[in-house]
Amino acid sequence: MINFDYFRTESIKPDEILNLFVDNPVDRHIVDSFKSIKPTIIEGSRGIGKSFLMKVAFQELSDSFNEDRILPVYVTFRESSLLHSKRDANQFKHWMIAKIIRESLKELRKKGISVDIFSESLLWDGGEVDLGKQTNKLKAIIRDYENSFNDPEKELDTSLIPNIDDLLDAYEELCGNANISRICIFFDEAAHMFRPQQQRDFFSLYRELRSPYVSANAAVYPGVTHYGASFEKTHDTSFIQLERDINSPDYLKVMTQMVFNQLSNDDIEKIRDNIDYLNTLAFCASGNPRMLLTTISQASNWKTNAVEKALKEFYRDKIWAEHTQLGEKYEGHEPVVTWGRKFLEDVIIPETENKNTKRIPYNESTIYFQVHKDIPAIANEALRLLCYTGIIRKIGDGVKGSHSFIGTRYEIKYGCILAKDANPIKNSKNLKQHLTTGLVTEIGINNQSFNDLPEIELDKVQEEDTLKVVLNQLQKSIDVLDLPDWQKNRLKAARILTIENLLNETEEGIKDKIYMVGPVRSQKIYNVAIAELLEYISG
Repeated sequence: MINFDYFRTESIKPDEILNLFVDNPVDRHIVDSFKSIKPTIIEGSRGIGKSFLMKVAFQELSDSFNEDRILPVYVTFRESSLLHSKRDANQFKHWMIAKIIRESLKELRKKGISVDIFSESLLWDGGEVDLGKQTNKLKAIIRDYENSFNDPEKELDTSLIPNIDDLLDAYEELCGNANISRICIFFDEAAHMFRPQQQRDFFSLYRELRSPYVSANAAVYPGVTHYGASFEKTHDTSFIQLERDINSPDYLKVMTQMVFNQLSNDDIEKIRDNIDYLNTLAFCASGNPRMLLTTISQASNWKTNAVEKALKEFYRDKIWAEHTQLGEKYEGHEPVVTWGRKFLEDVIIPETENKNTKRIPYNESTIYFQVHKDIPAIANEALRLLCYTGIIRKIGDGVKGSHSFIGTRYEIKYGCILAKDANPIKNSKNLKQHLTTGLVTEIGINNQSFNDLPEIELDKVQEEDTLKVVLNQLQKSIDVLDLPDWQKNRLKAARILTIENLLNETEEGIKDKIYMVGPVRSQKIYNVAIAELLEYISG
């Protein structure tokens, strides 16, 4: 069995991130955009590598700080699903600003730069400043917001949280006094939760972070992100969709190197001996590194039967199970999730397979479909959720089909098509070699599938009671998390049995409670577990 140290960016140490980076034109363009003065938003499905590229850009700026004087600040909003204060109508904005300040102070200290001027001008005007005391108070405010799901009625102290203009003024003063060229902020997990108002609040603040001394970047998910009426992607940011096209000439080279960067020489040689297996799994992943690493690791050995078994189990079962879980966690979305899966499995994929069979004599194959631009809103919502989980990918708006209607074109995950084949490794090369965007399954506005759409109030569902959802998830066993068995067993031995138990722990708590686990291992356990936990809660 081939094992990998890292499936998630959160578990990679800062000094190792650049060693794992595969420098290629697509990813380099994104990294350089993050480092530029123009604000950048990157959109991509789960596991595609958004956080990883952010960390690459962050680390490159950090390493070159003495020369370029651009200070990177990394802020993750993955805890946003836990905010449920009923006392603060602006809870998300206040929490965001507090997080930005805390991470800024942390980076200034790492660079050996005095935080006094920044702190005094920003937070604590007038009189003597006890910096340590005020910083701890700021941390406590953040913690109170993130614990508000436990006590929504608790009164929160926002006296230390400035408005956005004061924050920008403080950054300008900091840059002038500390010889800093610019502050470059990275917002990870910026819009993960299905809470449209929270997302709109974020993009409102994102637009306001405009200054010669500040640039802001964000990572978001396709389909489930609500930008708000005042935010325009073409004017307010440099908007980039993270896509690794399987038809790109260097696709296999890049994906192969991502795999090899984590392996021993022995494992690399083992893979090279049957490189077609890796090529097949790489095409199946459609550019998603996490899916590729997962399917490789799930093969019991590097033999045909084991690789095909892992491929089929993942793309026939696991990827669909993850999609279905959205409906189980978010009951209001359940009818939409169910309809979308049925639409793809019963209509789109069979028609795609039928086209591929008929076009064998003509050396043509497809993984593409197109829907009319005016299909019902519920159907569009179902397709957006399929994009979120990575089962399909939108590749074009306003595309004219062969039946003269204009619509949206999608790509089905290559693995979801190939997994239906009796001999996927043997037949993968023909499917890939003959792919053409000219062969497309087209769904018109009067398709009978739309007769079965669920009748729900979409706006109400999107603003559903997320507190109820979160509280329900918190009571579940840690067994539902996608963590290694050894990690779950160590946590259980420390009486950390539920998601809520884990959420209430700290790195220090895990280190103290788990026998013979030092600070490095406890940090890794905590980071990976919390990342998986928050992704599970958020969907």
